[in-house]
Amino acid sequence: MEYNMGWLVQAEAPPGALLTTLRRIVSSGKASQNDIAFYFVHWFTDLAGAVPTPLAGSEKFVLGFPLKVLCSFVSSFSIVGKLADFQSETQVCENYLRWRWEAQRPPLGPPPEGYGAIAKMRLIIMAQGNSKLILDAFKRLPEGDRRILSEELARTGCEGQRYATDTLLDTRGPAFLVYYGPAFLQKAGMLDPSGAMQVLA
Repeated sequence: MEYNMGWLVQAEAPPGALLTTLRRIVSSGKASQNDIAFYFVHWFTDLAGAVPTPLAGSEKFVLGFPLKVLCSFVSSFSIVGKLADFQSETQVCENYLRWRWEAQRPPLGPPPEGYGAIAKMRLIIMAQGNSKLILDAFKRLPEGDRRILSEELARTGCEGQRYATDTLLDTRGPAFLVYYGPAFLQKAGMLDPSGAMQVLA
């Protein structure tokens, strides 16, 4: 299906790279919501056995994943299943971003809207913590860097699709996959969030 769960859970990829192939399979009638659910069960069990320790049980989920990340993986299953309800790639991703924003603790208030809204949501998900620090640093970025992040992170890579909560009109692409962007923000971003985001830009 060419679907990478980590790209969604960490807001690493635009909708086109993440969901176009999966949506094509669903739209063609070759996969139903039940098929997608089975795929996730298979993926989950496959991940659990990736580092087999028969005598010690499944250590992968207990030791190899922060609980917050594991919960995000499991909770995202139902959102991706919306592809079977004929939602577009961008609608599915946007619903996921808004859901993750609303689930932040401590609360961040209503999801952002307007220019830069998608960038803000993706950046705090990539960072996996200290959301307030990331958002404050984003506001203080030089205008050019803030503009680049606001535009590039809101590109969908899907012709004719744009995020409803963002005002960027031309979102087609190329839309870049921010490969290892989350890992970078989780490490360097905690020490110098402004500097890390300038490097991303």
